[in-house]
Amino acid sequence: MTKPMRLPETFLSRIREQLCAAHETGEDFFAFAAAYDEEPWRGVRINRLKIDDTNAGLPVIGEEKSFTPVPWCAEGYAYREPLPLGQSLAYLQGLFYIQEPSAMSPASLLDAKPGERILDLCAAPGGKTTQIAGALQGEGLLVANDASPTRAQALVRNIERAGVRNAVILTEQPRKLAERFPAFFDRVLADTPCSGEGMFRRDADVLKAYTANKPEACAAIQSDILRHAAAMVKPGGRLVYSTCTFNTIENEEVIEKFLSSYDEFSLIKIKRLWPHKDIGEGHFVAVLEKSEYGVRNTECGIKSDITAPPSAFVNFCRVYLTGEALPSYAVMHNHNLYLQPEPLALNGLRVARSGWHAGEISKGRFIPSQALAMGLRMTETRYAVDLTEAEAWRYVRGESLDYGANDLPTDKPWVLVCHAGHPLGWGRFVQGRLKNHLPVGWVRP
Repeated sequence: MTKPMRLPETFLSRIREQLCAAHETGEDFFAFAAAYDEEPWRGVRINRLKIDDTNAGLPVIGEEKSFTPVPWCAEGYAYREPLPLGQSLAYLQGLFYIQEPSAMSPASLLDAKPGERILDLCAAPGGKTTQIAGALQGEGLLVANDASPTRAQALVRNIERAGVRNAVILTEQPRKLAERFPAFFDRVLADTPCSGEGMFRRDADVLKAYTANKPEACAAIQSDILRHAAAMVKPGGRLVYSTCTFNTIENEEVIEKFLSSYDEFSLIKIKRLWPHKDIGEGHFVAVLEKSEYGVRNTECGIKSDITAPPSAFVNFCRVYLTGEALPSYAVMHNHNLYLQPEPLALNGLRVARSGWHAGEISKGRFIPSQALAMGLRMTETRYAVDLTEAEAWRYVRGESLDYGANDLPTDKPWVLVCHAGHPLGWGRFVQGRLKNHLPVGWVRP
């Protein structure tokens, strides 16, 4: 049981009025307020890019009895008591993502399908983006954007750890994206900045920053984001709007105002999650669909001058990889090589990652990246080692290892370092030693 929480009177007054108007009694409000004296819900989501059977993925996060399935996310599990999941090898390998259960609902309702073009417009730190990537199964295009370059750093790291191959990461304003990609995406998720009422139990700083007029200020920003998001949805496509807040000002009223101006969209579903009714801290999601009638954009945003992959990378693939299909469109930025599932025109936009970061080309030689390692499966490499748990922790700490592997020829030094069949990074097998190539700054205990 947590210590009783003191909630802002302005917030309580607004929620009391909202819940009593809906249910005509005060019982629902009292249950809502009482929920804030309970331990908050926490969640973990199995990464479908790395674990095919999400139920079989439970052993990587702990005892099954500790977790409750999340009803709206097949790969999601909830728990109450704090668990040190982020300190495990499985977390470093990207086998799961730590995510509040309610926050799994917007990407579930987006219902992304393999092969589609998807935009996550307000993506950092990456929970919903990696969930969408799991649904795409490496097929199609995923554009993850966050206007804050600082917040996008966490987005980049989480996408790379999850092994996402088909994502482009931008740090651009929604207006500029709408100008570049009109009617381009099959589905757009706008999980907008909000007053964060659903985070009060988990984040004391959000509670301290809450003010009486913040919902009105947020609603103006949300309406602007929603307007630009709508412009990027192709005819017949889907737009999902979500917040982690409870008031109607940022939720129903924003949607009502939007629908009054955009008659090509219709409301399919509204889903509200409450901390006193559901597994989670609370979320609002509105699912909107665009009419089939209209102009479809098939060319705008696509780059015409295709660059062939550099020969150094082609040679690396021939020697070290098994020939499995990789994204085929190459983009070079200085010495760094990125792979895209389709050639996007990104000139003039702020870009954090032009695609899957394959590695660096230096003096005619290709040096594979950590992102490439995390996105590969062990079966896709010709040379790999599977470390014991003790060896894996030594590797994660940056140590090189003595490794007497007779099946690793000395003239083929790049080795995918794995534990329990999943990658941790790269090593170089030199004279009986597995030299550590885990990059400085990568997450280490």
